[in-house]
Amino acid sequence: MLLAVRDVLWTSLIGSLQSDQCVLVLGPEIPAMSGHGAPSSELEMESIRDGFCRYLAKQLQDENQPVGESALFAIAQQYEDFSAFATVNLKQVAARFFRDSHYKPGPLHLMLAALPFSLVLTTCHDDLFLRALADAEKSPSRYTYHFKGEPRDNRELDAAPTPDTPIVYHLIGEFHEPNSLVLTENDLLDFIIHVISGRPKLPDSLRSALRNKTFLFVGFGIRHWYIRVLLKLLIRTLDLAGGSVALEPLGSLDVREREQTVLFYKRGTRLEVIDVDIATFLSELRERFERAGGFLGRVLGVPRRAHVFISYERADARLARQLFEALPKDQFEPWLDAELLEGGVEWDPRLEEKVHLCDYFVVLHSERLAQKQVGYVNKEIKLALDQQMYRQQGLTFIIPLLVDGFAAEQGRADFKNLQQLPLRSECFEEDVSSLIRTMSRDFQRRHRRHE
Repeated sequence: MLLAVRDVLWTSLIGSLQSDQCVLVLGPEIPAMSGHGAPSSELEMESIRDGFCRYLAKQLQDENQPVGESALFAIAQQYEDFSAFATVNLKQVAARFFRDSHYKPGPLHLMLAALPFSLVLTTCHDDLFLRALADAEKSPSRYTYHFKGEPRDNRELDAAPTPDTPIVYHLIGEFHEPNSLVLTENDLLDFIIHVISGRPKLPDSLRSALRNKTFLFVGFGIRHWYIRVLLKLLIRTLDLAGGSVALEPLGSLDVREREQTVLFYKRGTRLEVIDVDIATFLSELRERFERAGGFLGRVLGVPRRAHVFISYERADARLARQLFEALPKDQFEPWLDAELLEGGVEWDPRLEEKVHLCDYFVVLHSERLAQKQVGYVNKEIKLALDQQMYRQQGLTFIIPLLVDGFAAEQGRADFKNLQQLPLRSECFEEDVSSLIRTMSRDFQRRHRRHE
C-alpha cells in the first residue's frame, strides 16, 4: 500500500540516500525487544527508555513516593532529589541498567541499520543501534558529546564515515561514559545552555560533516514537551537543509493538537512532519530506494553550496531580505539573521560561528552603514575582517555592495582595499546577477584547486 506522501519528498529522501547525503537522527522512542531473558517468542516491544523509567518509578514507589510523571527527565529528577537516594549516583545507576539490560534491537533498529547512513546522531543512551549496525555486517564507530566536559573530551571525528563504517554520535551521552548522560531536568537545562553557548562546542568535523545534508528524524515522540524542546534545539543547532523529514505517528492526538504539533516543528525550520506509521514508511522507502538503483555513492566533482553571510545596517533590512530571497538556493546557502535566528538564541556564539564558517561575507555598504558608529553590524564586520586575515591572500571573502550609487571613497576605510560591487534598486536583478557570477566563479576556482 503506497503512502500519501508527496513525490517531491520521496525524490529528495531517496536522492540523498543514494548520494550519501542523508543523516539519520534517532529519538528515544524506538521500540526494542524486551523480555528480560524470556524466550524470543515471548519478547515484548517497548523503548529501552520507557523500561528505565519504569525501573526508576518502581524504586520510588517502593519508598512510598508517588510518581505523577512518565517522562524520563521528570522521573530522574524526582529520583535524584529524593533524600533517601542522596548517596546514590544516578548516572551510575543508569549506566548499569543500560549495560546489563536484556533489551535487543527491535525491527525499526534493523530496518534503519540496513539503509546506507554514514552518520547517525542519536539521543538514546543505549547501544542498540550500534548492535543493529553490527548485525547488518557494518563496522560502526561511537562518539559522545560531553555537555559538561572539556574541549578535549569532545574529540574530533577520526575519519570520514561511510555506509559500511558509519559513525554513531551520541548527543546526550551514553552508558559507556556515565558522566556524559543527560538524565534529569537539571541536566537537560544545562545541556541546552552548553549547546547554545558552544561551551563546549560540538566538534568542528561533526559540524562540517552535517553541512548541506538532509536529515531524517525518527522516534522522537510527541507525548512530552521535553522531547519537543530537545528536537527543536537539535533542528536549530544543526542548521538542517530543506527536504528534511520527521516521522511522527500523531494518531493519538485530536485534530487541533495534531495541527499545533506540526506547526511547532515547522516554525522557524524547514522540517517536513509526516504523520505516518514508521515501519510502513521505512518499508516503502526501502522499496523505492532499491527500485531507483540503490546506493550510488557520494557524487564527486560537484561542489557544495557556498555559504553566504549577509550583513547590513537595520535601515537596509528590506534590501537585505530582497537579496536573501534573490540568491539561488541550489548554488548558495545564504544566512540572514532576521530570517534564521529565533528568539532566545544567544547572538554572540551563533554570530561568530556563522562568520567563521561562511564562504562569503556580503555587506550592504550604504551611507547609513558608513555613518553607523555603534551597532551590532560593526561587530559582524570586525569578525569578518579578523577572518580575512586568516584567508589565503587574493581569496575573495568580504564583498561590499555599494547601495544605490553610494561612492566607495565616501564609505568605510576598512573596505577601501576590497573589490566593491554595485547594488542599485533600479538595476537590482542585473547587479545581483553580477554578484552571483562573482561568487560562483570564485567558488568554482576554489573547488578545482582542491580536486
